[in-house]
Amino acid sequence: MKRSLPSLGLVLALLLVLLAPAHAEKSTADNPDMREGLARFYAGQWTEANAAFEKVLEQDPENTLAISYILHANYKMHNIDGAISEIERKAVARGEDPQMQAHLGMAYFLRGMIMPNVLDEALTEFRAASQGDPQLAMPYTGIGLVYFQKRMMPRAKGYFIRALRLNPHDVMAMDRLGNILLVDENKPQEARHLFERIIAELPTYPDGYYFMGSALFDLKSFEEAIPYLQRSLELDPNGFTQGFDAATLLGDTFLHLGRNQEAAEAFEAAKKIRPDSRYVEIKLKKAHGEED
Repeated sequence: MKRSLPSLGLVLALLLVLLAPAHAEKSTADNPDMREGLARFYAGQWTEANAAFEKVLEQDPENTLAISYILHANYKMHNIDGAISEIERKAVARGEDPQMQAHLGMAYFLRGMIMPNVLDEALTEFRAASQGDPQLAMPYTGIGLVYFQKRMMPRAKGYFIRALRLNPHDVMAMDRLGNILLVDENKPQEARHLFERIIAELPTYPDGYYFMGSALFDLKSFEEAIPYLQRSLELDPNGFTQGFDAATLLGDTFLHLGRNQEAAEAFEAAKKIRPDSRYVEIKLKKAHGEED
């Protein structure tokens, strides 16, 4: 560990306070429309998924995860320009409305993942939204996403924590903050607490299970990681988000345990998602006891 024990303890204490299940506010993350949207999305039914996620936004306009899935589905349908134009139209109609500015920032963020120069436009909208209503969590999550994409992790982390102070149920903020703790700061035990919370908030969100399995893998809790990775792959069998990574990590976990037949089955599932993966090809040979 590169950081001192006092700072680690402080971060963990802060996260536990932020995400305590006894928080008075009721989570809106898991509801029938969200579950429907996730099921449709991972079945590749983009139009139906969007309809469900739009209902989620009607109930909870600050649901960063729902608007992210809407934009992702439109990207899959090659309709990202149309989706962004619709959000721009709504933003113009509502004037300087902080919530719509945050939605517009999310739209520009997605475009910025394809055209990096647009990320600054997303920042402009997020900052305007946060100035218009400092109590909105979505703008801070959005700013964190921009800095995450720019690989400015300490700055991104600060904004995700700020968002969670305002909305402890923001699954997107928890997801990215946990990713920073797990990957960039090598703190799997702290990350594990966040991923546990995500699974509790949204039990049909496959990425929560993948990252939970990843944290347990890094903690060398291989047996404990298996059901989380299996559940992630069950929920995302086509690899639309983390399904491929769940399959490969599941295979690696079985290899660590000497369960080669099960490892081969996991890598075969990964191969169905990405038939040309050289990594999977090598691992399959290892699972079958063959030399590369």
